[in-house]
Amino acid sequence: MKARRRIAASLLACAWMATPLARAEDAALTPIQLVSNLQNTQGEIARGNLAAYAAQPKLLRDISEAFSATKPEVWKNSREARAAIIYILSGGQPRVIMHLIESGNIPADDEKLMRGALAYVLGHEAEAQKLLGDADPKTLDPALGGQIAFVQSVLLTAIDAKKAVALLDLARLLMPGGLVEEAALRREVFLVGEPDRFLTLAGQYLGRFPKSPYADSFLRSFTATVIRLRLDEDVDNFPKLEAVTENLGDDDRRGVFLAIARAALVSGKIAMADVAASKALTLALADSGDEARGKLYQAAARTLTDQYEFGLAQLQAIDAKKLLKRDVALLAAARTVARRVREKTPAPAASAPPAAADDPAVATIHLAEAALLKSQHPASEGAP
Repeated sequence: MKARRRIAASLLACAWMATPLARAEDAALTPIQLVSNLQNTQGEIARGNLAAYAAQPKLLRDISEAFSATKPEVWKNSREARAAIIYILSGGQPRVIMHLIESGNIPADDEKLMRGALAYVLGHEAEAQKLLGDADPKTLDPALGGQIAFVQSVLLTAIDAKKAVALLDLARLLMPGGLVEEAALRREVFLVGEPDRFLTLAGQYLGRFPKSPYADSFLRSFTATVIRLRLDEDVDNFPKLEAVTENLGDDDRRGVFLAIARAALVSGKIAMADVAASKALTLALADSGDEARGKLYQAAARTLTDQYEFGLAQLQAIDAKKLLKRDVALLAAARTVARRVREKTPAPAASAPPAAADDPAVATIHLAEAALLKSQHPASEGAP
């Protein structure tokens, strides 16, 4: 998916750069107009415009050159000076802002914000907090207020997570539809920590920004958080996960469900592993690696249910050459477990082959053996 995006972006970038929206080299434009063009471009990026994404680096450089050529008296206007703050917080070049500060042409109140923004992008968080901590985003123009609220949230995350989340909500409110909202929502999803709120926000993100160039990274974090919050442990959560991902394409949905199925399997959550793998298989191409993965997770789960014979046959039919390296080990483990289920002689933990403690294949063997012992001695559960 990423490769296709890069190819498409390179093919479209030249056409995008030819549009008036991206012509930052036009010296007649004021800093406000230049930054407005940048924000429009970033709004297109949030919506998945690959040409805009590819064109952004040159646009930022062009704005830098235009700022350098701007007459000094222009920067005495607070609105123009604040446009430069938005520029630096939108990915602009720090040296441009350093030069503006050194020039002495920036209004005093704006210079404090500008120094704070510069400290933030340079990674000087303590200084940034000192300069920006008491700023009220609601009193600023929304374009700047949204940026400042986002920065304040980042600076407060390790200190006051609840306030950090509230500031992300404010950033989204002040700057809807562009990269500020996209970034704020993407960040907030993983800060909330409460499963239902997490799913609600994730659904909003995937509904509003499914084509964002940052969606791939979001999906990786989403799947990891599903596992961290243990949403993969209860099969009753699966309809919620399906609903959250309904705006995604088949490739992305399949990837999410395969990751959940594998995590559930190695955690011994058999029902979830089965249902997630089964859903992934409905989205997989025949004879593909993803189909082999889905069949592995589904079959491994079913060998521990009343569908043992189906699971065993499927395990035996899987071509290991189509699997990722880590899943080749998992296939071997699943076949070992299936053999022990048939023999009804699970080996004690001490007899397991030596391996790293975090080896998921070995973990699967242990969990499956525990499940098998439990099924053979149900009356022992809860005994005094």
